[in-house]
Amino acid sequence: MDEKKEKIGIQKHIRITDSDISEQIERVMEHPDYKSFSKVVNDALFYGLPILCEKLFGEVTLSEEQAPPSQRQTAESLDEKSFNVLARLLKEVVLNVTINKSILSSLFNNTERMNKAFGLGKDLNELYEKGLMSDTPDYLYEYELEGLKKMRR
Repeated sequence: MDEKKEKIGIQKHIRITDSDISEQIERVMEHPDYKSFSKVVNDALFYGLPILCEKLFGEVTLSEEQAPPSQRQTAESLDEKSFNVLARLLKEVVLNVTINKSILSSLFNNTERMNKAFGLGKDLNELYEKGLMSDTPDYLYEYELEGLKKMRR
C-alpha cells in the first residue's frame, strides 16, 4: 500500500506523435474544467486505460465502481436480446398502424355510404372521396406539434 502511495505524483514525460490527438488535447484544455495538461492526461488515462487493459489482457484493471463505462462496454450492452426486443416493438407499432388504417378506411367508406343513404348531396360525397375534407382539426394539429417537439428534445 505504501509503495502505491509513493508512485502517485511521479513525473513522466510523454511525446505525442499524432496531430489529431494533440488537437483533441488542446480542445479539451479550452474547457473551463481543464486548465492543466496533467489533468487532461490523467482523465484520459482514467477513461482509456481500462479499455486498453481489457483489449490487451482481457480484463479491466479498475473495479466497475471506479471505472466509467467505456464506449465498447456501452455497445456490448445492446446485445442480440435487446435488438430482438426492439424489432418486436417496431413490428407491434407497424401492426397497430395497419389496424388503425384499416379502421379509418372502414369508417371512411361507411360515412360515404351513409351520406348517399341519407341523400346528403353529391357535392359532399365528392369532397369526401377526393380527400378535400381531410384537414386535421385544430386541437389535433396542436397536440401533434407538441408531441413532435417533445420527441425532439
